[in-house]
Order: sequence, then structure tokens, then C-alpha cells
Amino acid sequence: MKATGVFYVAPEQVELREFEVGDPDLYQVQIELKASALCAWDQAIYKGILPDGTTHPLLHGHEGVGIVRKVGERVTGFKPGDKVTAMGNEAGLFGQFANVPATATSKLRDDVEDYPNWIAEPVACVLNGIEWCKLMPGDRVALVGTGFMGLLFMQALAHTLALEVIAMDIDARRLELAGQFGADQIINLATPEGRQAVEALKANPVDVMVEAAGAQPAFDLNYEILRQAGRLNIFSWHKGSDRRVDLGAWHMMGIEVYNASPNISPHFAEIFRRTVPLMEKGVFDLKPLVTHVMPADQAPEMFEIAAHQSDGYIKGVLTW
Repeated sequence: MKATGVFYVAPEQVELREFEVGDPDLYQVQIELKASALCAWDQAIYKGILPDGTTHPLLHGHEGVGIVRKVGERVTGFKPGDKVTAMGNEAGLFGQFANVPATATSKLRDDVEDYPNWIAEPVACVLNGIEWCKLMPGDRVALVGTGFMGLLFMQALAHTLALEVIAMDIDARRLELAGQFGADQIINLATPEGRQAVEALKANPVDVMVEAAGAQPAFDLNYEILRQAGRLNIFSWHKGSDRRVDLGAWHMMGIEVYNASPNISPHFAEIFRRTVPLMEKGVFDLKPLVTHVMPADQAPEMFEIAAHQSDGYIKGVLTW
């Protein structure tokens, strides 16, 4: 079957191309995509940072929502017509159709129509990140970085037994959203008041720091605001450049350091299956965060906006 997909064809260039979609294998479902979301990794590929072993042209995409059209012979629990949210790089979820392992899909309610708001893969990443915070009741938490993933993390932290959650960034608009999502204190690191607040935290350091900014200056805050024997959750993916780490300081501080990527989890598929009920319950709400929705034929414009974080961009979704 012929289908259309958004292909990376050169650095900072994407275009729609036709490709062939076969039948799903024994353990796959074939999905007709209704929404395909961009993440920071997709922006990095757009800028020319390709996954190992790949070249242009490349069909990628790992956050999607759609409708099951075919079911592999050994798949149970899914049928044609089911609405699902899906994950997986190899599936090519920037395509109009994709064959996805049944274990990488989760059912949605039949009445779901606002497909861009049901992108569940990043929510699963946040659930995994929360697990690796090793939170104890009464912990004080600093969340550094309030981009899309940081704000999802803020939604999760608001439903824990943390005594205090402090959101830190240099973007006033995103910090305002963090406050709306439940942050007890917001600190704008670009202001004199924000720098004073950091000084106050040095005297009263936090138990947990979640680094969700992906930038060296944000990462370096851990040496200043994290208590001795505290926990550092490196949640962001630092792409495209090296980072400096003071191992001597980490040793003397006695802190625990976790790299909370999906690869740290032996049961990420199970975490993914738990996302939809939490989204249905309202723990996670993508509506305030999905700032740009465009049809797939406007992908070049969408990728430019996302890559340069222009036009108030937080999260973008292509629709089919």
C-alpha cells in the first residue's frame, strides 16, 4: 500500500514523500495516523543530528495517535477501528500509516476526537522520570527547565507528596504555566530576584533536583542548590555537545545521580500502558502545552518553528 510521510531529506529540510507500507507482522497493529508529534529529538534530527546508522532520506517519528486498521494474527486486545496512542522510532510515526508492535500501543476511548491532546509517549517518559526521583514524603524538589517535558513533569510532581516544588527557568511565560500546574515557588533565573532566590536555596538546599533544561548552566545548579546526599535526576537529553561534570564535588556531596531516560527502565512498555488512564483522570493535560497544530503538508513550516522555538512554541503536532 502506498502512503505519504514526512521525510528528513537534508539538514533543516523535510518534505512529503510516498513510501510503501506492508501488512503488519504477527505481533503488530497497523495504524492510520491522525496526529504525529514533534519532540526535541525530532528537532535535533532536523538540525542534522541523525541516529546511528541512518542517512537521509529518513522517515522517523515516535509519538503518534491514530486508528487501528489491521491487526496481526497473534495480537489480542485490539481490533480494527480502535483508537490508540502509540510510540516507537522504528515504526516511522511521521507516516500516514505505520505498523507498530501491539506492546507499543495503548487504547483510547472511542469518543476521542482531539487527537493532538492524546500523545502519550512523553507522558510515559515523565512517569519513568518520577520513578527515578525516588521521592520520599515531604521532599523538597527543584525542577530546572520548564519546556514541554518540564511542564509535564510539573503536572506529575503536583500529584506527589512533595512538600515543596520549585520551578526554575528563564522564560516567564513557561514559569507562569508551571505556577498554574502547581509549583509552590517559581524562580526566573534571568532576573535579579531569581538570582537572590538561588542564593536563598544555597542556605536551604533541596532534597531532589530534576534537570529538564538540557543546558550546562542549568545543570550546574545542582552543585549549589542540592543538599548533601540529595538526588539529581538528569531528565533532559543533552544532545550535540559535551557537558562538564565535577566528579569531585559529586563525590564529596554524596549525591545519587540518575539518568532517567526510557533506557533505564526494564518495563517501559508497562509504564506506557499506564499513561492513558492518568491522562483520562486529568493528572496530565496536554491542551495548554500543544501550542501548534498543523496539517502534515505544512511540516516544513512546523519544523522551522520548532527548531527555533519561535511564535510561542512549546509543542507541535502534525495532523493527517
